[in-house]
Amino acid sequence: MRSETLLSALRQSGFENLTFDTPWSARLFGMTLAASKKELFTLQQFQAALIERIDKVEKIGCISTEEEYYTCWLEALQGLLEGKNLWQANQLAKRETEVVKAGEHRQELQRQTKHQVQPEIVK
Repeated sequence: MRSETLLSALRQSGFENLTFDTPWSARLFGMTLAASKKELFTLQQFQAALIERIDKVEKIGCISTEEEYYTCWLEALQGLLEGKNLWQANQLAKRETEVVKAGEHRQELQRQTKHQVQPEIVK
């Protein structure tokens, strides 16, 4: 079955009304559908990757939370994208470092600005 057919079936099943425990799991779901729609992979390929990842994790222990399930989802998506040379783990690590440093810099600027502001004297 083609990805478009599967997406259509998802729409008809009311997937727009899905709820997620966390914003990141909702974004991950959307990213997966968008990547499939752009034909980076088929939903069948993703499904197979997700099943494979869940099987590996469940050999160690049961998946008991939505966070654990979507962590498997993320790892399956990463594996597919890495396999097609569309994403590399070292790029993510580099980007994460940049984001953290930018956040730390922004916080430092906010602290400095806060200390430099002189209160107004009300007459």
